[in-house]
Amino acid sequence: MNTRTDTFIISRHGWKIIAPLATLTLLLLLSMGLELLTFILLVILGCVLYRHRNPERISNFAQEGSILCPLDGKVKKISSIENSPIDGKPGFEIVVESGLRDVAILRAPLKAKMSIEKLQRGAMLSAKSNEYILNENALIRFSSSEGDIMMKHTLGSWTRPLVFGVEGEINQNQRYGYMLNGISSIYLPSNSRVAIKEGMGIKAGESIIGFFS
Repeated sequence: MNTRTDTFIISRHGWKIIAPLATLTLLLLLSMGLELLTFILLVILGCVLYRHRNPERISNFAQEGSILCPLDGKVKKISSIENSPIDGKPGFEIVVESGLRDVAILRAPLKAKMSIEKLQRGAMLSAKSNEYILNENALIRFSSSEGDIMMKHTLGSWTRPLVFGVEGEINQNQRYGYMLNGISSIYLPSNSRVAIKEGMGIKAGESIIGFFS
C-alpha cells in the first residue's frame, strides 16, 4: 500500500496523462504556432488539468462528533436501512453521485482507522446500464471510538481504476483515495443523525453530512 498523501495542486493520479499531453502540445506549439490542432490540444489539456485539480479543503462547521463528506457530488437518495453493512443492524444510507466536473479526491469523514474490506476490479459501464453491478467497486470501513462508517465506491463510465493511497490511522479530512466519477453509498450507524437533504450538492472535506449522537 502506497502511504503517500496526494497534496499537489494537480493530483499525481493524473500525471501519466498530463505529462505526455503537455509535451505533445508544447512541441506542436513551438513548431506550428497557434494552429487549430494546437488550440484543440490546449483546450483538452486545460480540461484535463481542471479535472485533476486537488484543492485544499477546510470545513468551517467541523466539530467534535461531526462527519465530513468524503467526496464531491450530488445527494441522490437518503434512506433508513434495516441491515447495514456496518454491523447488520439498522442505520442510514446516503447515495452520492459524482460527475466529471467534480473533484475526484476522496477524503476521510472522521479521525479513524481505515481499512479496505473489498476491492473488486471490474467493468466501467454507465450507471444506467443493467450490468452496472459488474463495475469496479470498493468497500471501505472507518472505525472510531464513536462508531464505524462504511463507504461503497462504484466506478462509472469513462473513468480509470479506483486508487487508494493510505490505510490504517487517518485524520479527518485527510485524502485517502481517488475516484474520477461514479456512485458512492455512505453508511452511517444508528447512533448518528443525517444533516443533509436529497438533491443537495456537497463537497469533500467541507460539507457536514451528519453527527454522532
